[in-house]
Amino acid sequence: MHPTARRRPTRVGPVQRYKGSATSTWTVEWEAPALGDSGTLTETRRTPFTVRVVEVQVLNVPDEQ
Repeated sequence: MHPTARRRPTRVGPVQRYKGSATSTWTVEWEAPALGDSGTLTETRRTPFTVRVVEVQVLNVPDEQ
């Protein structure tokens, strides 16, 4: 291919959008011996998202026998 030539990407099928979410949970155990107190705090955050998929590649790996 000539260095200045440009290739146009090949599209196989329509672009698709997929919805998903990411969730993270933090748990903090704390202690204050001088006060004779302790506890546990738990915080969970969930973030929804949409991702646009333009190209998918597949890798076939043989089964272990």
